[in-house]
Amino acid sequence: MDDVLPTLNDAKQMKNEIIPLATVASALFLMLSACGGKKESVSGELPDGFNKLDDASKVAYVMKVSSPDSVARFICDASLGKLPDVRLDTFAIAAAYAYEHYNDSCMRIFSEEIDSYSSNLPLPDKMRIYFMAGKSDPQRMGYQLGLEYVAHIREDSMSVSQIREEIAEFRNACADDSATYRRFIKGFHTVLELDKGKDLPEEVYNTFIKY
Repeated sequence: MDDVLPTLNDAKQMKNEIIPLATVASALFLMLSACGGKKESVSGELPDGFNKLDDASKVAYVMKVSSPDSVARFICDASLGKLPDVRLDTFAIAAAYAYEHYNDSCMRIFSEEIDSYSSNLPLPDKMRIYFMAGKSDPQRMGYQLGLEYVAHIREDSMSVSQIREEIAEFRNACADDSATYRRFIKGFHTVLELDKGKDLPEEVYNTFIKY
């Protein structure tokens, strides 16, 4: 019976192990709860007169009532004019306000989501966000979009018809800026040639390597 009962030293050791675990758990809970308890969506919850606020004030309000990832999507969509009756005039100002006022885990969640969400937008919208964010040298914008496009095709499992449609929309969005479109095609071809169609359907590779 004595062999089964823990000794005093065993009890002390267990206590020493439990306390750090409890501390870690508490810290994790506090980190998560700092960004928790907020709504996952912004739409339909904005007060009267919201559009009369400047961009920073709009973002400040949304940060109070919504989760950081929702704020990131709100900034992108409102800057692109995708939200009914809501508009942000300057993407850079709106995003900068959030970056300046989020801390720790909230900052990480916001930053990851705004990068991920903008990177997975359709090509015309992605180009607009990149321009608004000053994320790329305008002279290299098309090339950068082309380099990133193969990963987008893989992630979304896009078909040939979907790719054709999106590229056509992108070409229209480029309008008179034919240089950006040509750079996009060059970047797109560069990755296709380097990857040799890795993880892409054969039809997609064979169609666009000659596009």
